[in-house]
Amino acid sequence: MAVPYNFEKVLEQFTKEIKSLFGKGTLSITVFGSAATDEFDPQKSDINFLVVLTQKAIHQIDKALPFVSKWERRRISLPLFVTKEYIQASLDSFPIEFINMQSAYKVIQGEDVLGSLKFKKKDIRLACERELKGKLLHLRQSYLLTKGRIHALRQLIKESLVTFISIFKALLYLKGIAIQPTKQEVLLDVCHEFKLDEGLFSVLMAVRSEGVQLSKSAYEKKCLRYISEIEKLTELIDKIKV
Repeated sequence: MAVPYNFEKVLEQFTKEIKSLFGKGTLSITVFGSAATDEFDPQKSDINFLVVLTQKAIHQIDKALPFVSKWERRRISLPLFVTKEYIQASLDSFPIEFINMQSAYKVIQGEDVLGSLKFKKKDIRLACERELKGKLLHLRQSYLLTKGRIHALRQLIKESLVTFISIFKALLYLKGIAIQPTKQEVLLDVCHEFKLDEGLFSVLMAVRSEGVQLSKSAYEKKCLRYISEIEKLTELIDKIKV
């Protein structure tokens, strides 16, 4: 008989394990992403942790090796182990990643290292441009690699949309728009701000989240339109002045 998934118990166990491994070298344990929102699905979602260690403790990361398999069984993504110094030195390089963490997180123990983070608009714009253009190339290639197969087209939508939503959050931050807690709200806000096809992205989101099925022809047409809208967005980002 399967043991019921206990989210709070997983958080408690993980925290105890990190503290047992690194002791006072543990400055902060934070859960971020869907696990910090109402979108968390105990049956499907993974749990993401940001673990902030001291400079001394980060060099003892090998202590965590025996726990990796155990964390995987609890659907804990490989934790991000960092130092406060690393975070501050990386805000210009990884603004999208840290904005996404900051948009949905809960401090489990220790310091709140995300709440006070500030980002330079020029760094966000450059990162969004780089990521959008790179992901656009990948989206085109991945579309061709589906060879028109329905399952592959559906997977392309599901997997790529999550990536683009993370970039969309950074774009909203860049425009000074509050990042809403659900993916659907983020999509709608981006569509409104950048005049994208709201109907298209609503269908794509329904395919990802609700399992909506389309015909082969409909999938192909939606994907081509999807590529076109992302291309339009990359052109708009080029014109943003910061």
